Amino acid sequence: MAVPGDGISIVITVRNEASNLIELFSGLSGQEGPFEVILVDSESTDNTAEIVRQFQDRLHINHIMKKSTRGEGRNIGVKHASYDQIIFIDGDVTVSPNLVSAYRKLFREGYELIAGEVESTGVEKFRLGRVELIYRDFEITRPSANLGYRKELFLKVGGFDPIFITAEDIDLNLRAIKAGALHAVCSECIVYNKTRSNYGQFSRQAFWNGYGRRQLKRKNTDVWDSIVKGPKVSSGPLFPHLIRLAFGGLGYFYAYFQ
Repeated sequence: MAVPGDGISIVITVRNEASNLIELFSGLSGQEGPFEVILVDSESTDNTAEIVRQFQDRLHINHIMKKSTRGEGRNIGVKHASYDQIIFIDGDVTVSPNLVSAYRKLFREGYELIAGEVESTGVEKFRLGRVELIYRDFEITRPSANLGYRKELFLKVGGFDPIFITAEDIDLNLRAIKAGALHAVCSECIVYNKTRSNYGQFSRQAFWNGYGRRQLKRKNTDVWDSIVKGPKVSSGPLFPHLIRLAFGGLGYFYAYFQ
């Protein structure tokens, strides 16, 4: 049972995710309260607003229309959050039935940074996992598709840096760990996200991930040598790995000139 101060703000950034929001909101509507949903909408042109209206009787949704990047949108969401405990998730995920209660348990124990689990669904050959970066025994590549922060810590480290196209969550986690954040990994906090469905989408994702890694290194040269880099190729079909390496490398190289 929730107690005073247990409220959670779920921050979601979207643009044209109406096709995914019904399933997401349905999963959230059965979660343990109190919590609110802050949906920062980068001027969607689909029927996102209509989906929000359909769920207003089941969820407390603050729908904010503001053209923004993912990082900027999440910063806006935290600014409007009513509660001190924040969960970031993406608009194209589905959630485990006890997501909010599992996060709440760890927030109660005093943790400031909580990394949830992200399980991939969809096209199997594109389920390659993350190329991990470890800093002070914490995987800073834990994504903001499923990530919890105390608002005090989030504001203390400056929130998401809007210069990033991707890797803004890695940069945030790195700054939080540098600041000494009390952190935990929550194996019960699970979201399910869909992989890219074709090689074009997959290649674009790899390119911008590579771009973000270069931005990350350029900003954090003071600690970069202290970060443990995971293997660039892990288990799974070889061809998608090669595509990811090639387009990620192109993105990394392109970022040199930006």
